[in-house]
Amino acid sequence: MRARTLTPALFIGVVAVTGAGCGATPQAASSEQRCQADRFATPFTRVDPCSPEQVLTAAVAAVFGYRPSEQADQRATLRAARPLLDSGFAERAEPAALVWSPVNAEQWQQWRATATTITTTARVTGDDHPADTATTAHRVLAIELQPTGQPPIRWTVYARTTRTTDRSGWLLSGLEVAS
Repeated sequence: MRARTLTPALFIGVVAVTGAGCGATPQAASSEQRCQADRFATPFTRVDPCSPEQVLTAAVAAVFGYRPSEQADQRATLRAARPLLDSGFAERAEPAALVWSPVNAEQWQQWRATATTITTTARVTGDDHPADTATTAHRVLAIELQPTGQPPIRWTVYARTTRTTDRSGWLLSGLEVAS
């Protein structure tokens, strides 16, 4: 059997490929590959339970998905988002839902009386956040409410999603409104 020698070009290629693989952070990719979570129920069937960013975006948009003509107050939106929320967080957060956004009770009732339609968007920003782990991910999200015929209302939230194992789905487990 003949021994193989590496040419300089082949050596550089092997080092480059190996170095690129070692420099990557495989934790997120491998944990998403291991995740075996069931899909969420309607209306969240398009949300990938193995993607912390998809869960955070959908959950925060649902928490602030105000429909004043159908809902008595902001707590109802939180209840509608429950499939995407950690159960302990959902219980603790319901009273806070009334004060999370810059929408006070008077504004809510005005929108309710005029059947104002609200479009809500939530997007992950490029702001710094703590490093992800196999069971915790934090993100900064920009929220925008667009009431029909009125100026938009914008604010920022810091959100956390957790899961019990690297095989389970992510759920919103913490939310803090930036002041």
